[in-house]
Amino acid sequence: MPSNFVIPGDVVGAAEEFIPGEGTYVRGEFLRASTTGVTQFDSKDRSAKVLARTNAPVKLRNGDVVVGQITDLKESLAILRLGFKRGCEGRPIHNTEALIHISRVKSSYVKDIRTVFGLRDIVKAKIIDATPTIGLSVVDDDLGVVKAYCGRCATPLKFDGKNLVCNECQHVESRKMSPDFGTGMIR
Repeated sequence: MPSNFVIPGDVVGAAEEFIPGEGTYVRGEFLRASTTGVTQFDSKDRSAKVLARTNAPVKLRNGDVVVGQITDLKESLAILRLGFKRGCEGRPIHNTEALIHISRVKSSYVKDIRTVFGLRDIVKAKIIDATPTIGLSVVDDDLGVVKAYCGRCATPLKFDGKNLVCNECQHVESRKMSPDFGTGMIR
């Protein structure tokens, strides 16, 4: 299929022919555009995506999955600078902060939020309150830290199957990790 310009809701292809990629979704029998842009097809993996061609800001709604970096930690609060929304990876979120309250980290009791997050960590979270201050949750099993940094030397931590270990200073830490941790991909 040739590349062409589409707007949200336009049919990109048949759902039985293509796997939905960035900027697309499945409704009924068809793959449709979720953003304005140019379609791109990969015949090797049979996927289709829409490359955004608009400067419109990303709209954030309850239930959206976002990725951000922790910029500050308090005893019961993590502050994140949002980077992007899943499905809109090509359109960064600019100058937007969000909060994760300690009650939205795990389904069990957490005494100090610093035991599950670290400064500079990259976190995949779900929006639970989109206005006025964005509130996030990582309680679901697929959410949490996707990249962690050592609290002592700021080196990226590696998961050894049991613990998060710093290869530089050998410090061992724990996090509320997403299954996407260390993969470089956000599903």
